[in-house]
Amino acid sequence: MQQITMKFPTIKDLESTLFRRLQELFAEGMRRILEALDDWMMEHRDFARFRLKDQREISIETLFGTVRFKRRLYLDRKTGKHVFLLDQILQYKGRDKLSPYLEELAIQFASQGPSYRDSAQRLKALLGYPVLSHEAIRNKLIEQAERPEPAHHEQCPVRVLFVEVDGLFTKLQRHRRRGMENRIAVVHEGWENKGGRIRLKGKRHYLHTGEGDFWEGFGDFLVQHYDVDEQTWLVVNGDGAAWIEECTSYFHHCVFTLDRFHVARELKRYVGRLPKTWEKVRKALATFDPDTLLETLAAVPETKIAEEWREEWRKYRAFLERHREHLRDYRETLRNAGIDTSGMRPMGSAEAQIRIMAKRTKGGGYSWSVRGVQAMLKTIMRSKEGRPLTYRKRDKSQNLPSVKSTIRQWLQEVKRESKGYIDGTIRLLMGPMQSSPTGQAIKGLLRGN
Repeated sequence: MQQITMKFPTIKDLESTLFRRLQELFAEGMRRILEALDDWMMEHRDFARFRLKDQREISIETLFGTVRFKRRLYLDRKTGKHVFLLDQILQYKGRDKLSPYLEELAIQFASQGPSYRDSAQRLKALLGYPVLSHEAIRNKLIEQAERPEPAHHEQCPVRVLFVEVDGLFTKLQRHRRRGMENRIAVVHEGWENKGGRIRLKGKRHYLHTGEGDFWEGFGDFLVQHYDVDEQTWLVVNGDGAAWIEECTSYFHHCVFTLDRFHVARELKRYVGRLPKTWEKVRKALATFDPDTLLETLAAVPETKIAEEWREEWRKYRAFLERHREHLRDYRETLRNAGIDTSGMRPMGSAEAQIRIMAKRTKGGGYSWSVRGVQAMLKTIMRSKEGRPLTYRKRDKSQNLPSVKSTIRQWLQEVKRESKGYIDGTIRLLMGPMQSSPTGQAIKGLLRGN
């Protein structure tokens, strides 16, 4: 039997090697596409307005490594300024050394946590070299979060809007206050079934960042995003904080409900060790029966409550008594107003959204600047709504020709003109490395061995 002495690479070695080769392939293909676009712009520009001055090289960091390419500089005779037309058509600023896609990926990593430093390390592990420092990622996230969003699409009239309101407390660093409450509202138009899962319809978030009243700012938010009028009903769900209860004095048709998640959490602390009482409490909350709930709590002897909690127990029972009507099913009020409530569900489904934000901003014992925590919360909100994390404004001041083609067409054009990897040749098999273990292994794969 023939003795096999060749040392084959492991699957890890093969995957790593091919990925690095793909990085080289991407950089070359990206360079060719960008320079081909720049050539097209030169030939189709407004010759009377743009005078060709120079061609300069630039490098940007992308998801597949560094890409270096040349683009042309023009003098705009109308404004007297020097411009790069390629930058204008690609909605890219040449002074940015980071590609928009990689920037969005870095911001996405940072919003997922647990820290900016971890985001920088994940990018390094993915690309094989350090791309951005954790401080640079933080600056990018804040910059994009504070950038105005583009105008929204046409508003549709809504009869009922559901609002989940809560406060998220975060610690502050180098500030006269030790912490701040971030007041947040999750707004949606109801529930829908997608693939067997119940999802919130048209979900949006509001973060109160101004110095004024929360509900005044929220009212401006509603007008901006929804077609609301005096016939629109708001169903507001919250933990009973005084500032949340004020909603009913701001809106014409508004139903406030006490959040059952918070009520159950508090009551379990007091009567969770009394099985029969706790079971009655759970059923009363599930059936929106405040009368039975309060009767059950009134029947609990104070001796059954831990001594250190008895004063709080009295206050919380009084709190629930004041909110007796807010423990009822909001759908009864809507039905009495002639609104079809079929498909409406109990409130409290947005609690998971608040927990995600709390985990990122409170986990790990971090403290924040006011600007930093607000930017992080806005970024998480955009991500949960499926909106872009980065925005770039197109410069419409330039008289630029429109490029009526697709990325696939540009890739095909580049493929016809290119050599090396792109036309199917693997350079590893054409040079001295073809006899290396990796080269031998790839040859075997090509032969089908």
